[in-house]
Amino acid sequence: MSRRFFLKILIALGLGSYFPKLAEASRLDELHTPQDGYEPLTTVKFLRQVVTKDSRVSRMLMWQSESAEKFLVEWRLVGEESAHFSEVTQQDLICSCMLDNLKPASLYKFRIISEERATSWQDLITAGDGEFQMLIFADSQCEHYEIWQRTANTAHEKFPDAELITVVGDLVDNGEADYQWRAWHLAATKLLAGKIFAPVMGNHECYGVDWFNALPTGYLNQFALPDNGAKNLGGYFYSFDYGAAHFMILNTQFAELDKFHPNMQSAQEYFLRRDAANANRPWKIVLMHKDIYDYAQDTFNDIADRFLELFDELEIDLVFTGHLHTYRNRGKIFARKKSDRGTTYILCGRAGDQKYVEPHSTIDDVTFPDLRNEPESFIVLNVTASEINLTAQTVDGKILDTFTISNS
Repeated sequence: MSRRFFLKILIALGLGSYFPKLAEASRLDELHTPQDGYEPLTTVKFLRQVVTKDSRVSRMLMWQSESAEKFLVEWRLVGEESAHFSEVTQQDLICSCMLDNLKPASLYKFRIISEERATSWQDLITAGDGEFQMLIFADSQCEHYEIWQRTANTAHEKFPDAELITVVGDLVDNGEADYQWRAWHLAATKLLAGKIFAPVMGNHECYGVDWFNALPTGYLNQFALPDNGAKNLGGYFYSFDYGAAHFMILNTQFAELDKFHPNMQSAQEYFLRRDAANANRPWKIVLMHKDIYDYAQDTFNDIADRFLELFDELEIDLVFTGHLHTYRNRGKIFARKKSDRGTTYILCGRAGDQKYVEPHSTIDDVTFPDLRNEPESFIVLNVTASEINLTAQTVDGKILDTFTISNS
């Protein structure tokens, strides 16, 4: 019996909880320890700060609730006594609250309140215009989310000052299975505490519990994302500024979503051209799930056919992909050839427990030598106005790759 078939039976029977549950993280205990005489607001789970169009002046707060109730968010700028209160929107027990008119490069505190109960105060740091550190993961999907938890916690412990986090698609193994999202969030609680999360949709977010292609409802419910101006495609792709970089998050799930959204390619092309033309940061970075290369055929694939020439035209600096669960550095590619100019392409390694084995290729500058035993890994990106330094490392501390690109 295949793993997917087994999962399908369990989900259909409502036995998703059959899988070993992760232990409740100490982060939840900290979240549920209020001050000022309030009782603990224990119905708040999986608090996250989601990226907005401009993280200098706004932030989207989201969490799950165990019950339908009226929440408020109390927030204040550290150093000022005056407090602000913002209303919360709740749909299907997922809550969201947008904070705006914030000051750039500033520290805020916030907490969630419901009547006489409250969470503890949480940190919220707004972005500035210059340097920052980012953690990049890919394919955190798991059968056992303890593996994703280990990858996430290792990165957090080694790089606690990282401000921005992304997972480049396939966050969970099945996007319609609620227990998968709960396990993913629980595993990531330490990593996401006080940081900004910018998710990327993958193909596994576009599967129903029967494993047929489906609309990515679970993903779209989990993350309220910046508007892209495209009708019926809100949350499928988006862009945002952070520090010295402008990020464009694209959707590569054409095989899964074409029957639902046949216009997604043209909508993204229009969005990308307009967005890149208005970008005013030193760097333009693309995050997308499926990779540009077919290793079995040793050639560029259909995703490359859709985007490579457009990336050349728009002078994209860096493209990060996932999907193949292995780390590869291609260096710069221009006009479909290795070049000393053009876009740098990085295929991110896996953060979860699903292992693939892709063959070596002449296109890659860096490949993990032991393909059958490549461990989980993540990328640390240090960005300034003049250069980007990338380090890819495994959970056991082995450095896979490190390099710097400069725009001077």
